[in-house]
This record gives sequence, structure tokens and C-alpha cells, in this order.
Amino acid sequence: MTNRDLNWTLLRSGLLCLILLFLGSCQAEKIRDSRPNILVIVTDDQGYGDLSAFQHSASDIATPGMDRLAREGILFTQAYVTAPVCSPSRAGWNTGRYQQRWGHWNWGKELPAEERTLAEYLSDEGYSTGKFGKSDFGVNYHSMDVREYPLNHGFDEFMGFSSHAHDYFLLSEEIESLTPDPHGNSAALGPLFHNRDRQGFENGYTTEIFTDYAIEFLKEQQGAPFFLTVSYNSVHHLIHEVPDRYLEKFGGEKIPNYDPERDGNYKDYYDEYAGPEEVGEKYRRWYLGNIACLDENIGRLLDTLDQLKLAENTLVVLFSDNGGSPLTGALNKPLSGSKYNLLEGGIRVPFIMRFPARFPKGVVYERVISSLDIVPTCLEAVGVEPVSDAKLDGFSLYGDLQKSSPEGINRGPLFWQFQNEYAVRDGDWKLVKTKERPGGTKLYNLAQDLVEQVDLSEQEAAVFDRLVKLHENWKDSMGQIQ
Repeated sequence: MTNRDLNWTLLRSGLLCLILLFLGSCQAEKIRDSRPNILVIVTDDQGYGDLSAFQHSASDIATPGMDRLAREGILFTQAYVTAPVCSPSRAGWNTGRYQQRWGHWNWGKELPAEERTLAEYLSDEGYSTGKFGKSDFGVNYHSMDVREYPLNHGFDEFMGFSSHAHDYFLLSEEIESLTPDPHGNSAALGPLFHNRDRQGFENGYTTEIFTDYAIEFLKEQQGAPFFLTVSYNSVHHLIHEVPDRYLEKFGGEKIPNYDPERDGNYKDYYDEYAGPEEVGEKYRRWYLGNIACLDENIGRLLDTLDQLKLAENTLVVLFSDNGGSPLTGALNKPLSGSKYNLLEGGIRVPFIMRFPARFPKGVVYERVISSLDIVPTCLEAVGVEPVSDAKLDGFSLYGDLQKSSPEGINRGPLFWQFQNEYAVRDGDWKLVKTKERPGGTKLYNLAQDLVEQVDLSEQEAAVFDRLVKLHENWKDSMGQIQ
């Protein structure tokens, strides 16, 4: 072989290697890109009767955007969250673990470094991660230098606020500077966080702003897997803060925005409109306008997925962080109870999943699930094993939901404890101690008594004792003193 032939042979070998490397790279990219995207949409204080896809929905509610998800996916009728208020409920779903495992028995507790979030799992797998809206673990508000801040537990991008609530309209630097108390736990106003800075808005409405930023995030992520959380503050109070076109549609009274010169402290204004004991029709009209705006913006997100040809391979999860609030005009029909207590109306919530590439359409799933199931379901969809010591408390629904007729999973009992109230759900039986049912711990059969009126603790003493023991054992297993 001449030197020329040898050089040509080596050149061809080199070119072949480069081609094989390129094809291998393309194949790896194809495999990587085949992993599903995940979009989690969290509504705030949405009532169990305030989703028109439900047969039991209130007669005056219309949620076509959310109903579209139900038509194209799976609607859950017995979905629970881990607490009847926002902060502990959000801590539970983000980690897939009972928040009591790190002492989160009440409103707030620091998020330990060892508690991994879904965002961290997916970020470690190369997912692009973004969160827009409310971030609320119950502590360490209004600060970027804490683990609870989204960029410090797995998110690449964040636009929103960290507190129980935030004014929908008042987002400018000027209003913050003029307000004596701009940074309360619920009564908060002024600029929003954007990554490692704060951004003011002279005009705008949080529901629409969060949607706008989420849509820009989606447009930037084409070709790469993403995890997006859009966590709206709608329909939390201040429920009267609604764009004029929605007020006009539902006959809602227009209330002037807070003015520091006229109203003094923002907290005083907030408390005045946070809801009296009996909210009545006036609040219901505000609520209907607020949720109509929310639903329209959820529709915008879904339209964007369609336009970008991302819908087929995107797992969408939508749910409310807890039951409807008694302070806003929300309806939890046909359940008793509401936000703040452990009757069904406080912890059973609207819940939908859609994944066109894997899940059937138009299924009504009537078995018990929990927001604890979100993390394991998403991890199985992505093909990720939780870390060995994670001890997730939820179960993956991924396999069951791919069946045309899902069979349910054998999950065992669910547990709740919030302050001095507690509950256990095991099959159709529910044990509950709540101030809404005075006189001690009660036992109900939810299949026969959905409104939790007939106490069977004496007639079914063996069941009562068994569930009491289950709760005691669960509480001991949490490893944290209340």
C-alpha cells in the first residue's frame, strides 16, 4: 500500500468515525428529547364545586379552559391534598412526602436541604425548569437567600412572590415606597421577584403576568425537555381585585385599589376585604370574575402548547392547593367544610391530568389519589428513580392511568394533621377531629355520608379504634415532635 493509499484509508476511517459520532450524538439527542415535558398548574383556594367539568359543579360556574383538560385527559373526583391551607399543602406536593416529616405541622417550617423537590430531581436530569407565580412554604418570605426561594431548590427561572398572598394589581416600586407595611405574610404588594432581582410593573395583573412569562418560557424551551410550574394566586383573596371586563361580565362591584394616603396600612385594607363571616352574593360575583380570568389564562397556556406542537408529549397536572375558602365566595358543593379545616371541603380538590401521548381521553377516575402522587408519577413518566432514602409517601399513578379503564392502586390509608386537628381516610371510612364537628373525634362512612353528618364512632367501635391506632402510629413515624 502506497503512502497515498494509506492516507486515504486513514482519512476515510476518520470520516467514518466522525459520522458515527454524529449519528450517535443525534440518537442521544433524540432519546433525550423523547422524554416528556411536565407542566404543573396550581390554583389557589379553588372550590370543589367550582370546576364545571364536574357533574356536581355549581350552576353558575363556567371553566372551559380547565374543562378542556378534563375532556382531553383524566378528571379525578377523589383527589386530596396534604393540608387544608396553602403552605403545608405546597410543601407536601413539591416533595412527594408528608410535610410533617420535617416538622411542618402548622403553617410553616423551613425546607431542609435533604428534602428533595420535584424541580431538583428533574433539574439533575437535564430538564429546564421554571416557576411563575406563588411560592409559599410558610416561612422565610420576601428573601432570595433562603432554601425556600425557588432558585435554591431546583428552578432555573422564577417570576413571582413568596408569601401567602399578594396584591393582584399593585406591583410598582412607587407603591411599595409609599406603603407603610408592604411586605406582610398575606398582605403584600410591590415588585415581584424575577430570578435574582425584583421587577416592578406600573400596569398589569398577576394572573396575566404569570401566564405571559410562562408562555415566554415555553417558547424558549422548544427541543429540550422542561418542567414548568405555574402557581397562580387566583382565586385567593383579595377576591375583588379583578380586571374590569370580568367585573362587568358578572356584575361585580368595582372597589378602588388600595391608596396609602386614604387607607393607611395595607394590612387594614387587606383585612377589610379579606371576607366577612358571611360573604354572600357580592363576593360570589367577584369570585366568578376572578376565576373566569384564571380559566382564560389557563386556556392561553394550553393554546401555546398546541401552537408549539408540545401538547402531545407534555404531562399536564392541574389542581387546587386546598379547598375553597369561606372568605371568597368559593363553593365546595356537595362537600361540607372548607379551607382551614379537615372536613372534605378543606382537603378534597379539583384535580386533572392530561398526557395525550400516554393517557386516554375523557376518563373520570373515581378512586382516591393524593397530591403526594405527583412526584412519583412524574418521575416514572420521565424514567427517574427517586434517591434510595427518599421514602416517598405518594404512589406512581403512571401505569394505571395509561389503561383505558384504570383500576386504581392499593395505596392504604391517607393521613392529615393540621395544628390540633387530624384525619385518616381508609377505604370509605374517615376518622376526623375538627372544630367544625365539636365533641371529639368522629367516624364517617363517606360512601354513605359524603357531607360527614352521621357519626358512627359508637356503632363501629372496632373501625374507630383501628383508625385511631393508625393515626397514632403514623404520627409516631413522622419522626418530628409536633
